Amino acid sequence: MQEQQKIEKMKKIILFIFIVTISISGFSQKLAGQNTGWNNLVSEENINNTEVKIYPNPVKGEFVTVEFNKREIKEISLTNITGKEVLLKTYPFAENKKQVQLNDIPNGIYFLKIKTTEDKIVIKKLMVSKN
Repeated sequence: MQEQQKIEKMKKIILFIFIVTISISGFSQKLAGQNTGWNNLVSEENINNTEVKIYPNPVKGEFVTVEFNKREIKEISLTNITGKEVLLKTYPFAENKKQVQLNDIPNGIYFLKIKTTEDKIVIKKLMVSKN
């Protein structure tokens, strides 16, 4: 019984050290001025629906078009619902409209992440249904 109590106490100590380490790491990144990535995320509430267009959605063909009215696109990535990035396109010349080829992308629900030239990130849901 005493051995079990020692194991439980050790688990709590390790968990505490882990949490403190992560907290300090995040705090030190903010102090150093490093970007953690979350500050640039632009939620759908902050962008009115006329500013970004993704069509067709659901995608039934081989292409999807992403279009901004006021921003220029620097990077587009596609992530499946398990969190695996299945497509990444980086553009050396930013434009407000890009067409992305989805030939090798299977049917499913994805998150389309759009990074602008101002390093703002917009995430939209995209459905691929080629059947």
